[in-house]
Amino acid sequence: MAYDAKAVANYFLDLAKKDGTSITPMKLQKLIFFAHGWHLALAGEPLIADQVEAWQFGPVVPTIYHEFKHERSGAITCKATELDLESFKLVELLVPEGDLTARKIMDRIWQIYGALSAKRLSDLTHLPGTPWDSAIKAAGESLRNVPILDAEIDKYFTEQLKINREAHEQKN
Repeated sequence: MAYDAKAVANYFLDLAKKDGTSITPMKLQKLIFFAHGWHLALAGEPLIADQVEAWQFGPVVPTIYHEFKHERSGAITCKATELDLESFKLVELLVPEGDLTARKIMDRIWQIYGALSAKRLSDLTHLPGTPWDSAIKAAGESLRNVPILDAEIDKYFTEQLKINREAHEQKN
């Protein structure tokens, strides 16, 4: 099941808090992108329902950008919320506890990428052949609202999975 990106953002913010660290908006964007990509490759379905776009500094989920842009490049100090139209209260969106696949993938993303800086994560998304790189090249001059299709993200991360498996097999 694909979730609102705000729920995934809150999951990473909880992991950071649990580890006594913080996340900037740019780092959060990249963590969500990597989680979405690996979820596509490993689970065969999207993690987030939101559109990913190619912006200057890498893949961006616009809803997450707008939710946390007030933090600028500083640490995020609050969780993502949504207006509940029944109660007219702001509520935090969450990934259900029962979705063990999504939680396991996000936990692993945090283990692998969580200690990396926002700049390093951005650099990883800019490598030749990444979905961001392909989208930017296809868009030409335009760097506004360039969609990165799930099919391209899936293709890239599935190829990375294949490369990782082959490398692992060669070691053993």
